[in-house]
Amino acid sequence: MVQPRMCFSLPALLVLTLSSAPGPAHETGTAPSGVETPRALAAELGTSVGLFTGGYAFDGGRWEDAYLANTSSARFLLGGFTLDGGLLSLLPLERGGPGGSTAVTARLGYTGERWSVVGGAVIGLGYTSRPLLQVLPSVKGLYRVGRVDLEAGIFDANGQVPAHLGASYGPVGLAYVFPLGGRARVDIPLAPRAGVRLEGFVFQYGDVRTSLVTVGIVGRPTASERVGGPT
Repeated sequence: MVQPRMCFSLPALLVLTLSSAPGPAHETGTAPSGVETPRALAAELGTSVGLFTGGYAFDGGRWEDAYLANTSSARFLLGGFTLDGGLLSLLPLERGGPGGSTAVTARLGYTGERWSVVGGAVIGLGYTSRPLLQVLPSVKGLYRVGRVDLEAGIFDANGQVPAHLGASYGPVGLAYVFPLGGRARVDIPLAPRAGVRLEGFVFQYGDVRTSLVTVGIVGRPTASERVGGPT
């Protein structure tokens, strides 16, 4: 039960971080000492809770397990160098099925004015599964065309999405998930640097179907702008 406590404490950390972050130059009335190169992505912190389901179909019916999902994410930029991380904890809601699991994502890359690429690994720990430990490669890329972000990734969403290809415009993002499925995201602003994010995916591979729907808080620790408009 350590995982849920840690995830549910993150909203308080987000509020503290955002409230203590310095405002942009036009808010304070002072000009910055140097002009920082705008980037395609900005630093971001997030935490969410939702429902994860996974199962398969068979002749005459379908078997499916449900889990409480807790996710956390963080992205930090040092100049253009980008560090991207995530945590996913799954707790079974029914007895007799597979046990809980935890997945940790660590990716490193670079973000330019109109593009970003990060790559690394997802380490999954299944408490009752065999093998106990699983390591998957994870890569995600983005390229901006005007105000549209073209996105693609392999084993994204803490290793849960095998491959996706899509686009986003402002607060809305849509993607096709291989081999058969989809992914969607909607951001609802609450403050200049924070908002609510609704996100989910569903895909099917053969007789196996997997889905995840979450709602959470996302914030930017510092004020920043992307090429073509505010983040």
